[in-house]
Order: sequence, then structure tokens, then C-alpha cells
Amino acid sequence: MNIARECYLCIYRQVFKLADKFCKEEKCASKILREGAKILSKYDINVTPPEIAREEYGKISEILGIEDLFEKEKKESIKEALKFKPLLKLRLLESENPLYDACKIAVVGNVIDLGVHQSYDLKREIENIFEIEFKRNDFDEFKLRVSDSESICYLADNAGENIFDELLIEEIKNINPDVKVYYVVRCKSVINDVTIKDLIGLEIFELAEVVDSGVDTPGFHLKFANEVSKKIFFDADMVISKGMGNFECLFDECGREVFYLFKVKCDVVARASGAEVGDYMLFKGEK
Repeated sequence: MNIARECYLCIYRQVFKLADKFCKEEKCASKILREGAKILSKYDINVTPPEIAREEYGKISEILGIEDLFEKEKKESIKEALKFKPLLKLRLLESENPLYDACKIAVVGNVIDLGVHQSYDLKREIENIFEIEFKRNDFDEFKLRVSDSESICYLADNAGENIFDELLIEEIKNINPDVKVYYVVRCKSVINDVTIKDLIGLEIFELAEVVDSGVDTPGFHLKFANEVSKKIFFDADMVISKGMGNFECLFDECGREVFYLFKVKCDVVARASGAEVGDYMLFKGEK
């Protein structure tokens, strides 16, 4: 999905917020803002938004000398999400359609996005979790593919959200115990996207094979993916793509069928996906 005019402003707002967050002195903020503007000016409309964000966040990390700009926020997001996990697992045990409800849990976790929103209300989202409706809903085919697949490539998104992914993967394996699930994460810190380091000590390693994608864009961009993750992506019987960043990188770009699961958070993605801002999506993107 290529950028639109709004993307330039959105990305520069993110640059401004980072300058405001980390710079006490105007000289520091000025450098970040000027470098951010230079990077934006290089790109025309034939790139995806995460590709620009990759360079912007990399440059800001370099200027500040901080490798992980959202390390604290990521740890807090995971800690907060873990508080809700026992209750949500209980709700799934009581559910008449646990796989469908696990999809709702996973997509509600997609609210944890510090690139688009600097704050979010996870508790409020979870209170309404089972009442949500998908604007586009290909769940029947999703369930069929889950049942028939020998391997699934599950593209992860943000830290904290990964806890809710665990619940969906558990339900997938309840339906298809023999399926091999690959949980594909970023190779290094970019915004609050999850990396292997962020997952240490969590249950995901018991549920799936965690794979370093080689990608340092806030989305699974095939241009930057290593050979291992590209092979998994194209060879898997099913691909589940979590979050807007992965959608922006893959939709109409990747050459294979993908099931997209995310919350729409901007007008550009709303137009591309045939939805409105705030809608939840579970749909199959064609090749």
C-alpha cells in the first residue's frame, strides 16, 4: 500500500512527538525536526509508509544515542496485557465460539500502537471486547484454513499485543493440534513493534516457533525480510497478518493470500481497506 498525502503529515507528527519527548534543549529538537524533514523530502508516493518510518526512527535513534526509543512503554504494555490474560482465558473456556472470540481478543489488542496514538485505553477496549463486530468478516474461511493448514505464518505487530496473540494461537492449536505456527517478529526495535528480546520469558515460545524476520520497518516489508522469514511467508499454508503496519506493507504488494486482522486507525488505511476509522477487520486479501 503506497503512501498518500496524509502520510507525510502523520509521519512528521511522529517525528515532532519524539523530539518533544526526548529533547529538553531546542538545539536537539531542531536537529531531529530538520533531519526528519530531509528524510520525508526524499520520498515520492511509490513507497509504503513503514518504509519511510524505518528511516525516520533509525535516524532519531542515531541522533539520541538510544537504541530502543519505546523500551519502557513496551515493557509496561506487556505487563498491563498480562493482567487481563487469565480473565480472557476464562471467557474463552465459556465461549460458544472460542476461535471467533479469540480473533476479537487479538484484534482488540491492536489498539496498542504508539506510532499512531501516544496513549490508549486498553481496559475500556477489553470491557467491550466480545461485543465488537468486524466491518469486513471472512471468519468462516479463516476457520476453514486454520483447520486445514499444516503451517501458519503469524506476523506479529506491537509489544503487549503479543499477549493477545498467544490466546488466538492457543485456540488455533485447539482446533488443529498438529499445525506448525511461526510467530514472525521484527529484527530490531522500531516504534513499539515486538522483537524476540521483548518476548523473553513469555508463553509464546511454547506455542510457536518465534522467528526473527530481519525486518526493521514497522511492518513486514518483504524488501527487508531475511531469506528464512520470506520462505516461511511464501511456503506457509496460511498467513495471518496482525496490525496496520503489516497491512500497509503487504496489501496489494505481496503476491499471496493473506488474512488481515487489525483495527483501522487512519483515513488512508480506511480507504484502502474499504472501512472507516475505528472499524475492526478480519478479511482475506487476495493475491
